[in-house]
Amino acid sequence: MNLREWALPVYTILMQLAVGTLLSLWIVRHRLRNRLEQNEIDLVIRNPILVIVFTTATAMLGAHLHLSKPWLSYLAVINLESSWLSREILVSMLFFVTAGTLWFVNHFWTHKWRLQTILGWIAVFFGLSVDFCISHVYMLPTQEMWNSPLVVISFFITTLLLGIMALVCLLMLDLKYAEFQKPDNVKLHVEVIKQNLPWISGAAATIFLFDFIITWGQLFQLRSGSIVMDTSLRVLLELYSPILTMRLMLLVIAPVILGYTSYRIYTNKRTPQSMMPQIYVSCLMTLVAEILGRFLFYAIHIRTGV
Repeated sequence: MNLREWALPVYTILMQLAVGTLLSLWIVRHRLRNRLEQNEIDLVIRNPILVIVFTTATAMLGAHLHLSKPWLSYLAVINLESSWLSREILVSMLFFVTAGTLWFVNHFWTHKWRLQTILGWIAVFFGLSVDFCISHVYMLPTQEMWNSPLVVISFFITTLLLGIMALVCLLMLDLKYAEFQKPDNVKLHVEVIKQNLPWISGAAATIFLFDFIITWGQLFQLRSGSIVMDTSLRVLLELYSPILTMRLMLLVIAPVILGYTSYRIYTNKRTPQSMMPQIYVSCLMTLVAEILGRFLFYAIHIRTGV
């Protein structure tokens, strides 16, 4: 894959990370509404929302770099009736606009709690719609390996996995920021992490398991397919077997590290601050695993027909 071709996986990975993080953040926000004051919740979610908006903007920029003529990208939106690509671009822009508006309301209109709630769920809806459209872009009769419901499922699983792991990392980074800039808020951030890390770890472990199962399901699908799919399977198991093995290993190791870290923090044996390196390593492993998975997704497909 050359530099321009890498722009596409960068776009999909970053967009999925942003969508999944906002979904996870909004679930955490919902869980905190009966435990913290509204101004405290706004403080906890403010920086993560800003990171989500920035990540979305970076992803959309990466998508433009994939095009041979980026300045004509607006023309890709004119075929909404029949093109999944046009729909993807439209809902991506809607997600960016709603997420950006959400940050503005959270930052400047802190008393607009209900408006924030509505904007957040609208943004999540547009984000999941982006995922749906991206996966359907690849479901083509000429791409036998991609033309499967497993592709749609795998894209949503990646979104959930990247999002929930990125949120853990953002909560830890926000805690570190509070230690240096706003010491009075350290206790609040520690409490949020301790309250949410156990269920986040459990949800992440479940999603990791589904990711592992879907990966094996796609392998069996290739094995039972046509000559073209059999060729893709042989390329995967021969040329790219080290990458596949590394991805599967990371899908096992990352949740184990996160689960162990969560247990140590939840039982008060360690503080969140002291377990930050383990959290970062687990998140990095997850990101690498999904990047490797996306690389394999593009690398082993074989086109049939025209």
